[in-house]
Amino acid sequence: MLELKRAQRKQAKLKLGISGPSGSGKTLGALLVSKGLMQEKYPDLSEKKLWEKIAVIDSENGSGELYVGTEIKNTKIGSYGAITLTEPFTAEKYIDAMDVCIDAGIEVVIIDSTTHLWAGTGGLLEQQGNIAKRTGNSWAAWRDITPMHNKFIDKMLQSDVHIIATMRSKTKFVQEKGADGRITVRKIGLNPIQRDGMEFEFTTFFEINAEHNTFGSKDRTSLFDQQYFIITPDIGKKMMKWLNGGTTAKTKVIAVSKTSPKEALANMQEEVIDLCRELGGSKNEGLMTILKTYEDAGNPKKIEDIEELKKLQTELIDLKEQKNA
Repeated sequence: MLELKRAQRKQAKLKLGISGPSGSGKTLGALLVSKGLMQEKYPDLSEKKLWEKIAVIDSENGSGELYVGTEIKNTKIGSYGAITLTEPFTAEKYIDAMDVCIDAGIEVVIIDSTTHLWAGTGGLLEQQGNIAKRTGNSWAAWRDITPMHNKFIDKMLQSDVHIIATMRSKTKFVQEKGADGRITVRKIGLNPIQRDGMEFEFTTFFEINAEHNTFGSKDRTSLFDQQYFIITPDIGKKMMKWLNGGTTAKTKVIAVSKTSPKEALANMQEEVIDLCRELGGSKNEGLMTILKTYEDAGNPKKIEDIEELKKLQTELIDLKEQKNA
């Protein structure tokens, strides 16, 4: 059943992604934003209590705890919570760590970093490679891996806490000639080491370079979109003001669809069939392998469970993205 609602911006939790090369300041930037978020929400709370509302899920061999006591830009980093993850870096470990933080009453969870989930020891890419070697089918291996990654993304986006997720970016070194004619070598960050399109999952996405300058590459709040700046707690304060500026009023439903379950099923079947055509139909071996896990003959028209069709549609969209990458 479809509902036509009156659009409104509701109060929400921040979902912030931060990428950058090693040493750019992703973890520290995440801590400063977290401090600002809590300062804006609890202006009368002590520094000690503010930091107790923040936790780091650390996959960087304990480096996430090294900032305690550090003073930067007139801000002293207090004692925050910390969970250390060790290999293998599975989606289940990350999800369990988020649950531990939520159950403990943490309000800002920093995941530092999500790169290990994707490309670390025992991470999703390694698992995909192992399955492909065992089965001899690289495409079919993604059928097991994609749902794991989707489950992790869903946990981040649907959790009723603020999430700040860092990820390393691919690094490139470039030579530059200065005004004095001297050649210098500079490290620049490229795409995040994560699944393609990961940055679009977040409310806001920051890219930090080796000089610690930050660029708002994508921002649904419009506060930092396409701007360069240095991260301070004020960034978090501005974000919290925007988040709290949404309404808490109940959504008004204007109209409800009259589509029957039979029509809804037929519409979903057609959407899946259109995706199959785009992917090359029966000529695409990887596509057919996926289809046959849902229906023995690989015919979407014979799948009559709409929830199964939705799962299949998600897999085909991922397959299409991988094909176009």
